[in-house]
Amino acid sequence: MTLEIINTRQQKLTDSDIRAVAEIEEHPKVGKWDIPAYGGDVERAFAGFKKWLGTVSGNEFLVAKLDGHVVGFATIHRIEGEIGEMSHVGEVSIAVHPDFQMKGIGTELLRSSVNLAKVRRFERLEADILANNKATIGLFKKSGFKLEGVRKKRVKRNGEYYDEACYALLI
Repeated sequence: MTLEIINTRQQKLTDSDIRAVAEIEEHPKVGKWDIPAYGGDVERAFAGFKKWLGTVSGNEFLVAKLDGHVVGFATIHRIEGEIGEMSHVGEVSIAVHPDFQMKGIGTELLRSSVNLAKVRRFERLEADILANNKATIGLFKKSGFKLEGVRKKRVKRNGEYYDEACYALLI
């Protein structure tokens, strides 16, 4: 089995790849640990990702392919601020298809994201993670991210509140 991390600035994704990304983003088991950007609607997610990938600008997008099939992705969103005062900060997020979690793919995506962030001259990476998501917290801690705080009752889903843990890495 061959794992390849693709930088979408260097290699364009096919529509099939983008659809696979959308399916991961909106997968119910992924949504348990993250807030689906399109409320579970894969078609809307596909259209959104396709548009976003055409206008990435200061953002970064990496895709993990295992034997040629998309199994995960990572984004680094450059935070600009009002006048560029936060352009050194990136918000990183990672999603891996549930069938491929706990196999080192998230670790490779995060390692590649940190390396790319250094090349792109980010100085700080941030990650907001649901506080009960122990696996993702472990991944980010193992990669050197430090807990900076917890936002109590930050997310409300189906009438239930969840805390959000804020992690950061200075690079």
